[in-house]
Formats: sequence, C-alpha cells, structure tokens
Amino acid sequence: MKKHVSFVLSLMMIMMLFAGCGYAGKPAGDDTQAPGFPLTVTDFMGSKTTVDKKPGRIVSMAPSTTEILYEFGLQDKIVGVSEYDDYPPEVKDKEQLGGFSTPNIEAIVAAQPDIVLVGSSFGKENAKKLKDSDIPVVVTQPDAFNDIYRSYEMIGKITGSTEKANAIIKKIKDGVAVVEKRVKGKNRPKVYFVVSLGQSNFTAGKNTFIDKVINIAGGTNVASDVDGWQDYSLEKMVEHQPDIIIASKHAGEVDKISGLAGYKDTKAAKNGKIFIVDDNTIVRPTSRILDGINQMAKIIHPELDK
Repeated sequence: MKKHVSFVLSLMMIMMLFAGCGYAGKPAGDDTQAPGFPLTVTDFMGSKTTVDKKPGRIVSMAPSTTEILYEFGLQDKIVGVSEYDDYPPEVKDKEQLGGFSTPNIEAIVAAQPDIVLVGSSFGKENAKKLKDSDIPVVVTQPDAFNDIYRSYEMIGKITGSTEKANAIIKKIKDGVAVVEKRVKGKNRPKVYFVVSLGQSNFTAGKNTFIDKVINIAGGTNVASDVDGWQDYSLEKMVEHQPDIIIASKHAGEVDKISGLAGYKDTKAAKNGKIFIVDDNTIVRPTSRILDGINQMAKIIHPELDK
C-alpha cells in the first residue's frame, strides 16, 4: 500500500548521497559560474527566491521534479530524493531524505545542497528551517495541468537548462495537440476514475490532472461536479451511469471492481468497460503525462488504435 499512500499524498493539492560525512569539493566539470546567474524565480507558492549560481548539488523532494532533472541529464547533480521517488528506476540508488511533508531536515542540510526543490506539501516551517541554514528552497511541482509548462521553465532556468526545457515543453504541447485533433468531433463517453476503493471511494474532480487528461483524451469526467480529489458518493456515481470506469492500479482490489456494490450496477461494469492504468503517467506533471493521455485516449476511443 506504500505506493497507494504516495499517490494519495501527491494528489493533495503533485535525497542525499553524502549524509553523515564530509564533502570535499564540487563534482567534476563544475560550471556553477554560468551566465544568467544570479537569478530570481517566483515559485508555485508565490515566493521569490534568488539563486546565486548554477546549482552543482541538488536535493529534489518531489518525484516529478526528479524526473525532470533526469530528463535534463542532471542526475549526477542530484544528492538526495524523497522516499516516494521511483522513476526512472535508477533513482533508487539515490539517498532518500524523507517524505513530501516529513523531510529529514538534518539529512538534507548534511547533503550540502546548493538548492532544494520541493512540492507544495513540503510546508512553510520545513522550508524556513532550510532557509535559516542559507539553503534556498523553491516549490517547483505544480498542482494544475496547465502549469506543467511553467514547471519546466522554472527548473530549466534554475539549472541552466532552458534549451532542453523549451524542447520538452514543445514536445508535450505538440503531443497534446495531436490527441485533441484525433478526438475532435467524436462522441465523448462518460468516464469515472477510481483513485481508491474501500471505506472511501476517492475520485478526481475538476481542477485535477486526471480531469484534464480525460477531457484531452475525448471523454467527459462524471465527477466534474466536485472540485479536486473527493470521496465520491457511490449513489451519485451510479446515477451518472459512466460508460467507462478507469482505476488506478494502486486503488485497492481493482480486480473485484465489477462485482462491488454500486460499481456492479453501472453501464461500464455490465458492458465490460472497466480498465486498470498506471496512474503515475496520468498525474505526474512531466512529459510522461503524454503516455497517460495516449493510454486514456485509446481506452475511451479504441477506434484510434485501428
């Protein structure tokens, strides 16, 4: 269930190699005195931070930010990650420095980072402790789909990787445009997304990554009548009669959905239209969201595969 817990935590609202030992010198090929520094950035919490030099040592406490750093080819500069980082697979070799909102501050400080990149759940108090140690903290993980591009821009500026950031932004926008063009004018089936099963039945309402992905992929989110991540009424879900039910593979006993109370009474269950997906490609604000969009589009409009 740890993966499920990390998923839910990342929705609300989405690292250290040298802990406990001294560090002698910067990595080989140090280019911290790069042009464009110092620079001031405004993060997703509205805080302004001045970055004096191009970071040579980075702690990333947000899995999506870690992915982006790897995309930029900056993995050797990462000296610590959160305990929920799992992609790319080699990130498991990085030192884990705590959770999103429960970071190991002492370990982060010991890693001697030039900067710490976090999500909004990191917390003001944790950020203050690092800033009191003269370590800049920047919230680089967005909570909304349309802020993915700004996230790449921000991380690109902070790390001196603007050209790579712009190229990936273009790739994402072009990929989204292709899918939107393919589903334009098509019937839009009603889709219900299962975030978790059990005592609570969490789903994705409007203003979530999944809601946006469903719409881009040519569907209609039946839970768009609520805002954010909500424990959705089974009675209301049945009333909407979704044509398709899509569940996170971490949602619980997903293999039993078609026989569960409420779910078994839906059009989707009766017509065998229940699907399981890897939610990380749908909710993580990185270029991998294109994989999630295409996966979702093929489920909602299987004719696209023909």
